[in-house]
Amino acid sequence: MRVSRRVLLMALVVFMLVAPFTLRAEEMSARKVKTMLKSLGISRVEVLGVQPAPLKGLYLVYVKLGAGRRAAFVLSRDGRYLITGKLIDLKEGGKDLTLEVGMDKGYFPLPKGRSLKDTKVDINTAGSPAFGSAKAPQVMVYFDPLCPYCLKELRDLKPLADAGRIHLVLKYFLVHGEKARNLAYKSLCLYQQGQKKAFWEFIFSRGAVGGEPKGKCDSGKVELILTRDNEEARKLQLKGTPASIVGGKIYTGYLGRTVFLKLISGSR
Repeated sequence: MRVSRRVLLMALVVFMLVAPFTLRAEEMSARKVKTMLKSLGISRVEVLGVQPAPLKGLYLVYVKLGAGRRAAFVLSRDGRYLITGKLIDLKEGGKDLTLEVGMDKGYFPLPKGRSLKDTKVDINTAGSPAFGSAKAPQVMVYFDPLCPYCLKELRDLKPLADAGRIHLVLKYFLVHGEKARNLAYKSLCLYQQGQKKAFWEFIFSRGAVGGEPKGKCDSGKVELILTRDNEEARKLQLKGTPASIVGGKIYTGYLGRTVFLKLISGSR
């Protein structure tokens, strides 16, 4: 009998400790979040929604700031901890769970893009660096080797190409002068000679690693590709780099892995 009372007492203690947190979790709402933010001196904000995070005990909170800007943060279920930044799933190749849930719920709308067909520009990919399965959805990126957001975009996309999930085609849109053109020239030479690993090392290091082709490079062909790509970018009226083409639409600026996967799934 003593054992039973002891077990019952322990159960009651556990319930008393857990119940308040469970209650708060169930009652987490936009109104409560707004009250919490006010306590931090943040009042001019619209709470778009609160969603349970894929990780137990956390909530994803989506807000609208001034000038129509949108943001997200992570809130612990007891309302004690507010975590800024993204919730990333490392086992899923760096999947941005914050953004993915936000897009699924409509808090972060997908970029609309411009119609490629309306530009009436014929894009030539002959000789362009291409990676991944040719049977996978194509993602075309116009980039400059000195553009930091271009390199960030390519770091997001390369694993998808390596896994055969996309067919990544790279085009050059050089906006950083002669140095960028020299890097583009050397990278194309590496690709032309089949040195794909050296190509990526050279691109991601901005020319600090590698860059010396093994053998003679067809300089005429390389110059032709660079001139052609930049002329295409001008005709497409690209405003900057990176610029991407997915599912027949043109997107300007950094998009990231999660957005690309959403665009690909929507274009099938």
